[in-house]
Amino acid sequence: MNWAAFFNDLQEWMKASNVMLQRAGLTSDTYWKWLTETLGMIETRYNRNPLVVKILVAVTDYQEEQWRKVKGR
Repeated sequence: MNWAAFFNDLQEWMKASNVMLQRAGLTSDTYWKWLTETLGMIETRYNRNPLVVKILVAVTDYQEEQWRKVKGR
């Protein structure tokens, strides 16, 4: 497992996520579709390594927490 490559990909994803958040917004379907598709590609790229999956789930959970704060839920 090439952890340096994974964390580099994750860092690049986070930069892209910030751009998508500015363009589409945290509450948009566009952002959430993009999030699930792109994190899924990263998961596949690293052969669904169990730790990779847990990290990506944590990223998704964090974004969902932010969404809940925005929506007041």
